[in-house]
Amino acid sequence: MSDYRLDRINDNITLLQSTRGLTFTTDAYLLSAFVRRPVGRFGRIAELGAGTGAVSLLLAARGRAAHITAIEVQELFYNIMKENIANNGFSDVIKPVLGDVREMNESILGGTFDAVFANPPYLRAGSGFDSAHDEANIARREIFGSIVDFCDAAARLCRQGGVFYLVYRPERLAELFSALRSAGFEPKQLTLLFPDAESAPSLIFCAARRGGKPGGLRITSPLIIYESGSRNETETFRRIYETGMFPEEFNIK
Repeated sequence: MSDYRLDRINDNITLLQSTRGLTFTTDAYLLSAFVRRPVGRFGRIAELGAGTGAVSLLLAARGRAAHITAIEVQELFYNIMKENIANNGFSDVIKPVLGDVREMNESILGGTFDAVFANPPYLRAGSGFDSAHDEANIARREIFGSIVDFCDAAARLCRQGGVFYLVYRPERLAELFSALRSAGFEPKQLTLLFPDAESAPSLIFCAARRGGKPGGLRITSPLIIYESGSRNETETFRRIYETGMFPEEFNIK
């Protein structure tokens, strides 16, 4: 069992994880806080590249959707996700699916979804330093799908007028917007995450509407983790961790 660890994360979720892959991090938690309807909850939503299921589990625990389909290509993580879903009591809410996002469509998954969300691989295949394990390389790099593939998959699954939520890297923003528009999504909301006020942004959170009219992109106030000159979290960041949701001004209209 040295390759596994059991953690208690937010919303009282117990998460079994493999140390051969990527473990639960701030970007996954913030994505779960970013995905929500302004009023009420979603009917059906889908996660592309669910890993061990952390984001879907957090959304289920908060009652954000009646049904969540969580798609994962790596059988190791898929099996862990199934165990996590059962152990946390969400088998009636989350349906795990073993499969490649590049092959997914509404026929396979039983219809379209109100929203799709993803924490896709940030690195191009072959870039940077390889991880010690293949599982981590697949999670970090575009081996089973590029950002274009993820956007195309989201377009096949998301209903007209539905929203694609994702977290990505700021240096690849141009590629992201190009891929979204090519797939029929229009970016409507963008939030940049900064470690502190003196640093460059480290992540972006984007919401794009399928079939949305061109233009109308809203760039929110910056989301800053730490107060200047300290390791104290900002009030906004603390509030997100306390409530499990972005403040209203950070959400798509």
